[in-house]
Formats: sequence, structure tokens, C-alpha cells
Amino acid sequence: MKRLLTLATALIATFIFLFFTVGVPGNASEEEEIHSLIETATTPEDHMKIAEFYEKQAAKMELKASSHASMADSYKNRGKPLPGLAKHCGNLSKKYKGAAEEYKAMAIEHREMAKEK
Repeated sequence: MKRLLTLATALIATFIFLFFTVGVPGNASEEEEIHSLIETATTPEDHMKIAEFYEKQAAKMELKASSHASMADSYKNRGKPLPGLAKHCGNLSKKYKGAAEEYKAMAIEHREMAKEK
């Protein structure tokens, strides 16, 4: 039984490692396209694509903020609270919320640029 648990742990750790190092297929190409568009954007369509990308990023940051806020609450409310970890997760939640607001602002700017073209 102990051997099975060790094997399962090793497989899960390997999967997590590969997930974070390899990433989600197609995600890198979208970022490459956006980097290129940022350098060359001239049409309203280009600016709208960039705005949409930033809106997606904002949504991802909001999800992370929510997740970390939830973890902070869990650390605070457990039988034996862990205030250091609760603070860490609370700080990350605030940073992700800030990042979401920045992405939203960038999306607004690109939408304005699209209107001007």
C-alpha cells in the first residue's frame, strides 16, 4: 500500500510539473500573435484583438484573485489558523485584483485606439 501511495504521488507530481512547464497548447501562439500586434497594430481590428486579449487576461487575474481570497479565508478559519499563510494569500489576491484592473485599463485604451482609426 505504501508503495502504491509513493507511486501515485510521483505520478501526480510529474503531471503537475509537466502541466506548468509545457503549458496549455495554443496559449503561447496567442501571446506571440499579441506581441506582434502590439508592435505593428494599425487597424481598428488589430486594436480590438489586443483589447480582447487584455480582457481575457483580466478575467484570468480575477479568477486567481478569487481563488487566493478563498484560500486566505480557509487559512484564517481552520481549526488552528495559519495567519502567515492567510496574509500571503490575501496579498496575492490584492495583487491579482490590481493586475486585472490594469489589464482592463489597457483594453479600454486599445478600444479607444480602434475608434480613432
